[in-house]
Amino acid sequence: MRLAFIIGGGADGLAVAEWLSYLACPRGFEVDLLDLQAAGLPEVCSHEVPTPPAVQDLVPWLAAADAFVVVIPECFPMSLVDWCAPQWRARPAAFAGRQDATEAAGPLRPFFATTVAEVIRYGRPRSADRVLSLLRREN
Repeated sequence: MRLAFIIGGGADGLAVAEWLSYLACPRGFEVDLLDLQAAGLPEVCSHEVPTPPAVQDLVPWLAAADAFVVVIPECFPMSLVDWCAPQWRARPAAFAGRQDATEAAGPLRPFFATTVAEVIRYGRPRSADRVLSLLRREN
């Protein structure tokens, strides 16, 4: 099962994603770390212009994923959510973060129409174990 970590940016986000991937790999997940800061996504999604190359580069990675973990920084590029809406559909997702990820995940939840929309808090392995099991079960 392929699990894509969508890293919203910053060293904290990378630390959270690396920690979770360390826990996910022994459970049989194939892991992709997708750093949105490095991707150079446009800040605004406009469906009236052609899809930007940065988005075109990400789409195959997202399409190949069976599930997602969105690592939430203080500021998440909502344009990615808009540009890549078809890739999120009908796939389980979880949210992770160093701070209060529950509150930060609020604005993102409606875009991920899924039965698993759990929150993993950094440094809490039991929470991570439970959510990784749910993601596996959903596929």
